[in-house]
This record gives sequence, C-alpha cells and structure tokens, in this order.
Amino acid sequence: MKTQYLIMAAYMVCPIPTLHAASLERSDQSISAFLEPNNYAELDLAIIDTNIKGDVQFKEIISELGVQNFSTGNLAQREFSGKFALKLQPHSKISTGLIYEQPYQTDISYQYSPALPDGSTINIEAADINFESHSLTGLIGFQPNTQWNFYSGLSLQSFKGNLEITGQQYQALNGYHAKFKNDDALGWLIGLSYQLPQYALKTSLTYRSKIKHKNQTSESTLYSNGPFILTPDTDTRIETPQSVNFEFQTGISARNLVYGSVRWVNWQDFIIQPPQLEVVLDYAARDPQYRELAHLNLIDYKKDQWSGKFGFAHQLNPTLITGLEYIWDQGSGNPASTLNPSDGYQGIGLGGMYNLNPSTFIASGMYYLKFKKPQIEATSHTTQISGLSSVADNDAWVYGVKIGHRF
Repeated sequence: MKTQYLIMAAYMVCPIPTLHAASLERSDQSISAFLEPNNYAELDLAIIDTNIKGDVQFKEIISELGVQNFSTGNLAQREFSGKFALKLQPHSKISTGLIYEQPYQTDISYQYSPALPDGSTINIEAADINFESHSLTGLIGFQPNTQWNFYSGLSLQSFKGNLEITGQQYQALNGYHAKFKNDDALGWLIGLSYQLPQYALKTSLTYRSKIKHKNQTSESTLYSNGPFILTPDTDTRIETPQSVNFEFQTGISARNLVYGSVRWVNWQDFIIQPPQLEVVLDYAARDPQYRELAHLNLIDYKKDQWSGKFGFAHQLNPTLITGLEYIWDQGSGNPASTLNPSDGYQGIGLGGMYNLNPSTFIASGMYYLKFKKPQIEATSHTTQISGLSSVADNDAWVYGVKIGHRF
C-alpha cells in the first residue's frame, strides 16, 4: 500500500481548531503533531466568524415601554486562534515535544438599548465577557518498537478573565464587574499510541488532568462605588477540566484513508463563582422567594462534553490530498443564555493539503457549523445570569491554515 503521503493526511487536511459549543473551549488539545515520525514542526492559524443571536428575557414587561425589537444582535466577536508544535526524535526510542495553544477562550460583547417611542434609548441589558488562556505542554515519549509509543508530559496553563454586566434587567447585579487576574498553574497528561505505518494505521489515547487555578479577583457594582469586600477571600478557585482524547486513522486503499476522534471533557465539575458574589447570593437566598439563588453560579455547566469527528482523505496525486469531515458536539445541557446561546452543533469541513516538497506541506480548510438550540427556561425566576427568551438559527464559519515541516 502506497502510504508515504496518506500516513500524514489525517488531522492535516482540515487544519482547524474547532469552535466547541459546550463551554469555553476553543481547542481539542490534540497531541497528534507529537506522534509524527522523526523531527517535525507545524503552525496552525484559524479565524472563527460566528453568527449568534437571541431575544432577551421578560419581553412582555419591556414591550410595555413601547419597545418592539428584543434582539441582542450578534453576541460573538470574531475570534483568532493559533497553535504551534515542535517534535524532536533525538533517539530511535525517545521523542520529545513542545505544544503551544489557546485551549479556552470566549469574547462576548453586546448592548441591548432599544429605542423608545419618543426617540430616546434605554439601557436594559449589556454584557462584556472575556476569558482566555494559553497553554505550553512539554512531552516525552518512549518507543520500545515501531508500533508502540508511551508518552507523558506537563502543561503550564494560564487563565484570566473579565466580566461586566450592566442594565436594569440585572436589578441588584446592575453594574456587576469581576476581574480575574492571570494565574499560571501546572497539569499533566499521559497516553499511548499504536501504529502500523505500512497500513497508515495510527491510534492514540490521551488523558489530561484538571488544572487548578487561583485567580485573584476584584468585584464591584454600581452600588459599591468601587471594590466591595464581604468576605476576606478575594481568590476565585477555577479548575479547568480533565479530558480524554481518542484519535484514529487507517488506510482503506492505496489512495484513501479514514480518520476520526472522540473527545470527553469533564465540564460538569467546572464552576466560576467569585467569593463576594457567592456571599451576596447566599444572603439573598435566605428570603424564600429567592431561594433558588443559593444554587446560582456565575458560570457552570450541567453536563460533560462529548464531541467527535469522522473524516475521509483522498490522494489525488503525489502532491495533493483532499479531505471531507463531519463533526459534532452534544453541548453542555445549559438553558439559553448569553453565555450559552447554543447547545452543541453539527458541521461539515472541507480541506486540502499540498506538498511543496518532500519535507514541507501547506494545508487549508473551512468548516460550516450549525448550532443546536438550547432549552428555553419557562420559569421567570433567576436560575442563571443573562438568560434568553429565544434563540435564532445560529451558525458559524471557521477558516484555517496549517504549515508543516519535517527535518
């Protein structure tokens, strides 16, 4: 079987870090570059254009002001992401690697200030929500033979964020602002890979640990006229979730290959709850009519994330490979809100890979994602921050390019 080009086709034909609908994740944290033969380096770049809209809550009350437009407008900003990987083979049985990526990110900014019949505007609801992280992973692998690779490593991860909500819709939380200062923390990973190069067969199973952050947090509201301190604790404890990746590829003929992956992420245990906000909510929950506030977190998720993809690659000639992918994400199970305007997606990707020479290739591709609609909460009680009364038919386009070099 002629697999000298197909063996490197999977995960390179559609070189895009997917926009994951569940949670803050923007990368599948794959270590596939580390499993490439010999010495290898790659650079990935992507642009994510998302169209996400919905209608604000309490439309009946707002309509009494003479307002007819309840749309938030596009909630998402254009996002850019990048990834770099370097793999070295200093010995036939020892490999090392370094991977930089941006695993978690969200950038939501909107302002709902509808026009009143007299031509003036009213600030009913606005939000500016930004979280980002960077990760640098060092890997070392042991290959007892040409089939097996056992590897482990450490990840140095940063995490920071900023959240500000204003408007009459938030009542007592009008003007709430929380700034999470950057925190660096370590996590670890372990995995194994099995391959048969003569059949373009490669599989890998990778576990990543959760990473515990302790972000110094400053909280304020319009009413506090600056930072407020109701408890001495000013640190927010955030644990980015543990995950498992299973990836595979296999040749089905001399010029055709199938590949895919399945990913599990433990988002159900992820919580962001700043200390001062927690005290306020606990105090408010003493009133029976607000008892549900005792269970309100600034950010959390109801379900773990399952996602995956399945692709087909075809070698047109010795220098050009094309590919087609189907991808899916089950979502987080959260009700509709500005932080969760979609609940999973299905999508299709198309890409191509061109070998500039035997050592260097360039690949590009694009995805179209169709988001699934989350459940709309029927109750008028506050069980989440910044809920939505309905969501539109939301979608996204993702464009990416990858450059790889073997040396």
